[in-house]
Amino acid sequence: MMQKRGGAVRAAKDYHGLMKAAIVLIGLCGAAICIFWFPYGVSSGMPALAAEGGQAYWTAFASECVFFYLAALPCFFILGYLWKVSDLVRAGTLFSRKAVKCFYRSATILFFDLLFFLAGNIIFFRMGQNDWFWAYFFLALCGCAVALFFLIISKCLEEAAKLQEESDGTI
Repeated sequence: MMQKRGGAVRAAKDYHGLMKAAIVLIGLCGAAICIFWFPYGVSSGMPALAAEGGQAYWTAFASECVFFYLAALPCFFILGYLWKVSDLVRAGTLFSRKAVKCFYRSATILFFDLLFFLAGNIIFFRMGQNDWFWAYFFLALCGCAVALFFLIISKCLEEAAKLQEESDGTI
């Protein structure tokens, strides 16, 4: 019986390492998007202003870049919460209130960030500065699905935590 428990702990440590590696990879991809895609996407999304150049172009370019950076920032906070979850996996306490809070907060942050992202893209699209609106709309839908998964995971972990507490109380 003890060997199975040791094997489960070893598997949790393996998952912990894989989760950390995935979080770092996602963070690096997010940073690359911020560094390379945002300036390119913004400049290519407003060809009429780019042809004119001048102060109007640079003002529109800067405002839209700042918007995208502000919209990306909460995603990195979510990666921080997932980092905490990977530490809970390593400790063998995934079925805990801390994990529930991490996933619930991640879902909440992502929902509000997606509302901000979608509203900003609608404004820039209506101003004629965003030719990538439909791609960003699709991205927002995908983000909404991820936020729903976070919410569902938090509810499942909440139930598992309750069962864990009941089980620990009966031993």
